[in-house]
Amino acid sequence: MRSLFPLLILATFPALRLDAQNVLTLRDFLQQVELTHPSLRSSSFEPDLAEAEIRNSLGRFDPKLDVQYTYKDKDGVDKLNVLNGALELPLDMVFGPKLKATYSRGIGTDVNPQTATSLSGEAGLGISLPLFQGIFTDTRRNQLRKAMLRPDLATAQFRMERNALLRTAALRYWDWAEAVAAVAVADTVYRLIQARATMTARRARSGETSAIDTVEVLQEVARRRGELLRAKRMAEQAAVDVSVFLWTGTGEPRPLTGDPEPLPLRADTTSLATVSVAAAYLQRPEVRRTDMLQQTARLDSGLAREYLRPFVELEGALLSYDVAKSLAPNYKVGLTISQPLLFRSASAQAEVAEITVRRADLQRAIVERFVAADVANSIIAVRRATERMEAASEEVSLAEQMVVAERRKFEAGESSLLTINLRERFYAEALLRQLSARADWARSLVSLSWSTGTI
Repeated sequence: MRSLFPLLILATFPALRLDAQNVLTLRDFLQQVELTHPSLRSSSFEPDLAEAEIRNSLGRFDPKLDVQYTYKDKDGVDKLNVLNGALELPLDMVFGPKLKATYSRGIGTDVNPQTATSLSGEAGLGISLPLFQGIFTDTRRNQLRKAMLRPDLATAQFRMERNALLRTAALRYWDWAEAVAAVAVADTVYRLIQARATMTARRARSGETSAIDTVEVLQEVARRRGELLRAKRMAEQAAVDVSVFLWTGTGEPRPLTGDPEPLPLRADTTSLATVSVAAAYLQRPEVRRTDMLQQTARLDSGLAREYLRPFVELEGALLSYDVAKSLAPNYKVGLTISQPLLFRSASAQAEVAEITVRRADLQRAIVERFVAADVANSIIAVRRATERMEAASEEVSLAEQMVVAERRKFEAGESSLLTINLRERFYAEALLRQLSARADWARSLVSLSWSTGTI
């Protein structure tokens, strides 16, 4: 029996019996998840969509060509021969100016005198710009500014989904590691009682002990076998929960192979000294996403305020009434005014936009509060898990001493099977609590890295 007791001690370090080449480390596991998980592969299209939205917004500043041509013939003579062409280029700058080049030619017997030109036609080069509404922004420029925010917003959204996925995967991984370690403990104590049952049966046949002792030890065998089967079921379920995060590069489910890495043997809280809420604000994608939403709301609010001013557009152009000749100092000036009398629609839109800004500011405060709470909770979890590991290690050490002492008394005939079985149960329970503490510490590190945005 003495030769079997070290097996129980080895249950504290089940990873020592694992084949190092068959271990799936947490780092390798998370790398596989990040590279192949369908949800992240789907989210990876967000930057491409953002770039497409930018191109779409830039397209509203593309040069626009309009050409109209009308021709009518009567008895071989031009009745109407009119060509109008214009090239307009809006600019992304203050005042939102638009450059416009025009050409027109109107000849024929029935051409409108206002559109009649010389045979070579006339051309003009001008500019139009708003004087009140649209000086600082307009629909085109506002859409482009918002589109420019989309890549950062897409990156923040991707990182949110990535961090959440890796956090869940890492927690499930340590659940699996804890369950596998618990199987090793249950298997070890089960083998111990099997050996004791064999020895007790042999002693009962030789008359050294009563037959009832055999029944008692077999009862303990059945109980520990049930605990072993329960531990195996929990480990198998944990493995299934971990396997759902593994996929192939072609999007097919990938089976889980190998064993988890051992649970951390000791706690290290030195990393807590570098944790800061201010740094978490910079790292957490939730804060960055809220910042993008705030900027978007302010852009819409700025556009809504522009509509509170009347639309006044000034247009000027240099003209040549005959392009076959040199450019003459002719010019054209125009003024367009469009002003709703009550501005009720514009004022309502401005109010809605301002409310949206306030809501975005409040949402930012809520998100920052939750980030600070996540960091605080993670720090507490790390510290308490560290203390729990120390307490569990002390409990295991004391329980081990009690088992050793009780075994000596049993071999000297001063103890009973019931007592030594209870001592081993208490020791096994202490080992399981130690495993739980070690797993909690590992999980607390996962939560800490997630809360600080560094997972």
